Amino acid sequence: MDNKNFIGMGHNPNPNVPDIPLGFGMALFKAPEARQNFENLSDDEKTRLIGYIQSNNATGQDAKHKIATAVENLKKGNRSFF
Repeated sequence: MDNKNFIGMGHNPNPNVPDIPLGFGMALFKAPEARQNFENLSDDEKTRLIGYIQSNNATGQDAKHKIATAVENLKKGNRSFF
């Protein structure tokens, strides 16, 4: 996947991972255990997860649902959902 297709905060210090979408970043900020598990993902896993959140979003509700799913799964340490 081409990183130029990603949108996000534009402040990712890791050039190997696309920017974190704003809504996802805010959700991770509110869920420290999910944030910690996200930080422990490999660069490839982070890229795939961000791609999952941003893919096929016909409405903002699609992205909100995917963000909620991602945060809940990350809290549990589950990596198989994306």
